[in-house]
Amino acid sequence: MEQVKAIASSWARSFMAAALALYMAGETDPKTLAMAGAAAVAPVILRWLNPKDQAFGLLGK
Repeated sequence: MEQVKAIASSWARSFMAAALALYMAGETDPKTLAMAGAAAVAPVILRWLNPKDQAFGLLGK
């Protein structure tokens, strides 16, 4: 359960940082903000899918 919380918080931080950066730059279209958030979460998801990743990988800790 702790690993799930760590992964979820990492995803949320990445999503919010990307969406907030675009919003602060003047972008207010919700679809664009959501797509930026999804693009920011993609590397974190790829890290989770990597079985060799010791922290978040599917076969990690």
